[in-house]
Amino acid sequence: MSRQSKMSRNDPCPCWTGKKFKNCCCGKIDWESIIREGRDYRPYLSVRGRNLYFTNRISDALQLNAPGTIRSLKDYKAAFTTDAVRKIHEAAMEVWPPNIDIFEVLRRPSGDVSGLYIGDYSADYITRGIVRHSIYANKIILFDPFIYPRSVKDEFNPIFNPKQYRAQTLKNVNLWFGLLPWIEEGIVEIIRPPGDFDHELNWKFIEDQMRKFQGNLELKKASEESVDELSKRHTDKLMYQQLLLGAPDSYLRHKFEELGLGKDGLTVEDFLKSVQQDRERDPDFLEPMDPKGDSQLFTITSGASYPSAAMTASITGSYLFTDIYVKWREIELDRESHSAENKMWAPFAKALQETPLRYLNNLRLDHALTLRKEGRLESLRAFLRRVWKDASSDNEFDHENALLLAEELGNRIREAEQEWKKIDSDLLKIVGTTAVGGLLAAGPLIAAGHAYFLAAAAGVAGLGPIINSTRQRRSFPDRFPAAFFMKIEEDEA
Repeated sequence: MSRQSKMSRNDPCPCWTGKKFKNCCCGKIDWESIIREGRDYRPYLSVRGRNLYFTNRISDALQLNAPGTIRSLKDYKAAFTTDAVRKIHEAAMEVWPPNIDIFEVLRRPSGDVSGLYIGDYSADYITRGIVRHSIYANKIILFDPFIYPRSVKDEFNPIFNPKQYRAQTLKNVNLWFGLLPWIEEGIVEIIRPPGDFDHELNWKFIEDQMRKFQGNLELKKASEESVDELSKRHTDKLMYQQLLLGAPDSYLRHKFEELGLGKDGLTVEDFLKSVQQDRERDPDFLEPMDPKGDSQLFTITSGASYPSAAMTASITGSYLFTDIYVKWREIELDRESHSAENKMWAPFAKALQETPLRYLNNLRLDHALTLRKEGRLESLRAFLRRVWKDASSDNEFDHENALLLAEELGNRIREAEQEWKKIDSDLLKIVGTTAVGGLLAAGPLIAAGHAYFLAAAAGVAGLGPIINSTRQRRSFPDRFPAAFFMKIEEDEA
């Protein structure tokens, strides 16, 4: 961070929220003195700032910016040395030091709608959770998948014993880099739970959770069902990575002969070559096990336990959402103690998460950004709330609501499509097929209205009807918020 003596109110805030200084830290933090005196600025960074600082430190540890260092996926994976793993976890401690006032850092201004995700952290599932909920929530909050070094015994501490974390660090870094575009745009924030900084609090969370499940047969059953579901999601991939790609070549040679895999002309060398190619192509696979080397530790996380997540949601003013059945049951059974945000948004989030609607499966980052750039996030949120109110049953957490929401949302989308077709049809009657056909072929230009459309068409027909048609197009998203989903379908066409 460069030093300067004067800061403009319109400069980007040094805390890296992405906001202007006048709308962020002005009058709260003396950034001018901090920068001028060269003091440590990290304690004053926003959550987004901490996330960006951490990703920069990851790049430094892996030497990603060093000329000629990383030329291929093979080079990238080779960069996950013991020293790099140690530096990455040291950086995590720098960003979230043990003496941090975590409650103050996590506390956020009221007004934003933010969701805290406590579901499956595998890349495909966490991305689905983010994109679906980014169309109405201002922010999506995640817990950092990296183990906090201070929260584990020395023998499992990734700073003291980093070698055993090389493979897991690769997966965690890939997740972080995959989320980086969302972080840069201020949609996703990655935080640490309060229990990382208070051992007694963390132990209390564990005891509360154990006590709750011991006394609730319904939660026990839900937990068993969730374990089965997660096993179905991931067993095949984990078995393939660990038992085939992760096995030493000597073991694979032995199994090849033992199972008689060469009967159809396949040689053991061809088999090993194929396995090696899969190892090199898999971005989350580091290297096969060394029979004489150290073992690797792997972690599977859903972010945090429910008590920890509930406290964090209360601090951040967020609602909880997940894609794991037992966690939805915890959220539902605890509804009486929920915050206002959780009571309002958690049932809707569950229905939206489970809604079998193709439009939602096609959502991407650029759709979330378009909503924000065009200032339509709040209007789409209000629209979705109205649809939810019309669709939901008395039991808001019932799985049936996902189907009801999909049906009602589908009806609203079809209404918008019919109205758009009517506008197109009316325009064709005004100016004729030849003049406007090329313009209509571009599909519903939903967001803008586009001045060139008026200019081109005005030369063919009377100005009044054309102006009216253009106004209809420009006002279309306001009159039919479901048009947002039409745009998604058009993008995928």
